[in-house]
Amino acid sequence: MMVVRRWYLFVSATIGLQGFTWSFIWLLYGVFVTSGRLIETTALQLATLIVCLPLWLGHWWWAEQLAGRDREERGSAIRQLYLYGNLVAFLLPLIGSMIDLLSVSLRLLINRPPADPVAQFWYGTIASCTLGVLFAYHSLVARHDAAHGHLVNSGAFIRRLYLFVAAGVGLLVYAGGAVGLIQVFGESGVSSLSRLVDASVGMIVGLGIWGGHWWLIQQLSVSADEEERGSVLRKVYLYLVIVIASLVAVTNATILLAGLFRQALGLPVFGQLIDGLAPVIVATLIALYHGYVLRADAALIPEAPRQAGIRRVAWYLVAAVGQLALVGGLGGLLSVLIRSVASTGIISELREPLAWFSAMLIVGVVVWGWCWRRVQQMATLSGEIGLLERSSLTRRIYLFGFLFVASLTLLIALMYILFRLISIALGQTFAGNLVADLAQAIAYSLIAGGVLATHSLALRTDTRLREASEQARQAQKRAVIFAERELAHQIMKALQQQFPQLKLAIVGQDLDTDRERQLATADVIVGAWRPSDGLSQLARSSASKLLVPLADQNWMWVGVEPVTETDISRQLVQAMRQFLAGAPLRPHRGLSAGVVLGVVIAILLIILLLSGALIFLIPWFVF
Repeated sequence: MMVVRRWYLFVSATIGLQGFTWSFIWLLYGVFVTSGRLIETTALQLATLIVCLPLWLGHWWWAEQLAGRDREERGSAIRQLYLYGNLVAFLLPLIGSMIDLLSVSLRLLINRPPADPVAQFWYGTIASCTLGVLFAYHSLVARHDAAHGHLVNSGAFIRRLYLFVAAGVGLLVYAGGAVGLIQVFGESGVSSLSRLVDASVGMIVGLGIWGGHWWLIQQLSVSADEEERGSVLRKVYLYLVIVIASLVAVTNATILLAGLFRQALGLPVFGQLIDGLAPVIVATLIALYHGYVLRADAALIPEAPRQAGIRRVAWYLVAAVGQLALVGGLGGLLSVLIRSVASTGIISELREPLAWFSAMLIVGVVVWGWCWRRVQQMATLSGEIGLLERSSLTRRIYLFGFLFVASLTLLIALMYILFRLISIALGQTFAGNLVADLAQAIAYSLIAGGVLATHSLALRTDTRLREASEQARQAQKRAVIFAERELAHQIMKALQQQFPQLKLAIVGQDLDTDRERQLATADVIVGAWRPSDGLSQLARSSASKLLVPLADQNWMWVGVEPVTETDISRQLVQAMRQFLAGAPLRPHRGLSAGVVLGVVIAILLIILLLSGALIFLIPWFVF
C-alpha cells in the first residue's frame, strides 16, 4: 500500500514539476524575446503553468508531510529516485544554458557576438535562473534527507548513481573544453577569440560541475559508512573513465601517427598536429588521475571480489583493444610489404595503408605491451591473489577468445594454401602473382601462430602455477576417511589418484583411542555415514566434514538420490576438489537432456560460424 502511494505521489509530482518548469521558462522567453506576439504559444504556456504548478505543489506538500512524520518515508528509494532523477533532469539543460549565457556575455565584451545574441542571452538567463533555483532547492532537500533519514540499499545506490552520472557529465564537458582550448592555443596564426571564449566557458562550467560532485563523492568515500567505502559503483565509474580515456587516447594517437607518416611519405595532411595531440594530452591526464585515485583507494580499502572483477574487465578490455590494433597493424604492414615486392617497389597507392598500418602497429604494441605486462604480473603472484587472477573468468575469456580467433585464422590460411597448391597441381592456371598470394597467406599464418604461442604459453603457465598451488594445499591437509572397510579403500584409491600430495588415513568403525586421535588431528573428514554409526567423536572433531548420507533400516533421506559405491567416490572427489579450492560445495550431476540439446545446438552454431568465417576470410588471401 505504501509503495503504491509513493509511486503515485512522486510520479504526479514529477509531471507537475517538469511541466511547470519548462512552461515557465518558455513563457518568460516569449515575453522578453518575442514580446508576446505568438498568442497561441503564450496561451498554451500559461495554461500548462496554471495546471502543473498546483499539481506539483499539492503532491509535493503531501509527500513532505509524510516524510516529516516517518523517517522510513524520508529515506525511501522512490523518494530518492524522484529527487535525484529530477536533479539530473535539471542539471543537463542547466549546463547548456550556463554555457550559452557565459559565452554570449563574454563574446559581447570582446565584440564577437553570435548570430542571435539577444535570444541566446535571454534564454541563458531565464533557463539558468529557473533551473538553478529548482536544482538548488532539490539538492538541499536531498541533503536534508541524507542527514535525517538514513539511506540504505536502493536509496544509497540511487544517490551514488546520481553523483557519478553528474561527475561523468561534468568531466565530459570539461574535457571537451580543455581539448578545444589546447587546439586554439596550438594553432598557427591568429587564434579565433570566439573559439577561445567557447572553449574556456565549457572548461570552466565542466570543471565546476565535475569538481563539486567529485568532492561529494570523495567525502562519502572517506566516511565511516562501510557501504560507501566499499562501493562497487565507484570502481565501475573509475575504470569506465580510464577505459574510455584510454580508447580516446589510443584512437587519436593512431590518427596523429598516421598523419606524421603521411607527411613523411609525401601524402597530403589534413588538419594540424595539435588537432590530434590535444585529445591525447587531455585523455592521458584524465586516465592518469583516475588511476592515481584507484591506487589511493587500494592503499586504504582492501579490494573486494566484485571490485577485483571490475578491475579485470577494464584491464583485459584495454589489452584486447591494444592487441587488435597490434595484430591489425602487423597484418596490414605484411600485406603492404608483399604487394610492394610483387610490384617491384613501393607504388604510390600503398603509401596510404602503409601510414595507417604503421601507426596502428606502434600504438598497439605500446598499449598491449603495457596492459599485458600488468595483467601477467598479477597472474604470476603467489598466494590467494595470484590464484584468483589466474582462475578468473575474464582472463580465460580473453585468452581463449584470442586463441579461437588465431586458430580460425591459421586454419583458413592453411586451407587456402593447400587449396591453391592442389588446384595448380590439378592443372588450373593462376592469373595473379602466386608467390605474393601464398606469401600473404603464410604471413597471416605466422601472425596467428604468434598469437597462439603467446596465449598458449600464458595458459600453460597458469596451469603450472595452479597445479603447484593445489599440490601445496594438498600437502598441508590431512584427510581421514570414515566409511566401511571396502568402501573406505575405494574412496582412498580415488582420492590418491586425484590428490597425490594429500595425506590420507582410514579410521576403523570401532570406538578406540587411535580412531579418536586421528579424528582429532584431521583437517577434513570424508566418507559415508549411516544413522546407526556413532557420531559423538565426529561431532567433537573440529575438522571439516564431507559426508555422503546412506539409507539405514527405517531411515530414508528425502531429496538425496540413490548412489553406488562408485558414485560415492566420485562425489567425494568432486567435493574434496571444491574444498581445497575454497569454493562452495556443489554436487556432481550427469548431463541432463536440456544440456545435451544445448551442446548440440552450440556445435551446429560453431559449424555455421566457421562456414561463414571461411567464406568471409578466404578473399583476404587472394592477391
